Amino acid sequence: MEALKMPGNKLYDDFRIHDHLAAFPSDLDRHVTTKTFKRGSFIYQPAENMKYMFEVVEGAIKIGSYSDEGEEVTYDVLQKGDFFGNLKYLNGQFFEFSKTLVDTEVRLYELSFFKSIIINDLKVSEWFTFYLIKRWCSAEKKLLKMNSKSIHEKLNFLRQHFGQRVEDIHHKSYVLFNLLTKKDLGDLVGTTRQTVASGLKKSEAAGCLT
Repeated sequence: MEALKMPGNKLYDDFRIHDHLAAFPSDLDRHVTTKTFKRGSFIYQPAENMKYMFEVVEGAIKIGSYSDEGEEVTYDVLQKGDFFGNLKYLNGQFFEFSKTLVDTEVRLYELSFFKSIIINDLKVSEWFTFYLIKRWCSAEKKLLKMNSKSIHEKLNFLRQHFGQRVEDIHHKSYVLFNLLTKKDLGDLVGTTRQTVASGLKKSEAAGCLT
């Protein structure tokens, strides 16, 4: 399954905050820890008062919120190198869950420490600006596909967008697209799981999906 090539900048794509910080004498271990989560575990839920920003070290997660009926709604999927969490700039309007798709390792940055380095460290600040723009671009592409006329177009986009392989903490490899439920896929492009199921069935019969 071929992954969609996303806009990027090699200078920033290759930048790793933890490696950058570890290269200088510091008390990094006081502010940054790691934790593992089993597949299907919540890393956080909306009611929690989070004190960290999170980085996917190995594995994959989905993030989302809840409908008025209390049903999970997925709006993004993250993998190794991605960051997520609540920077607390929105006056309590943050309402999100994060849930693992495979056994996953996450790096936890104390929130005050993380906010300090993205403000005071020029290299981190430049990288973080690029990273936010890249995530914004990815979100816009998914929103655009919501208006696609064909379910085949939507599924083909998701198949390419999430076509890359990810590894869990045991080095077992998965295709990210295959980790998503029909409900997840529907949420990501604004359609129902029933429409996705029908579209997948027709695409597989026509040999369009592998």
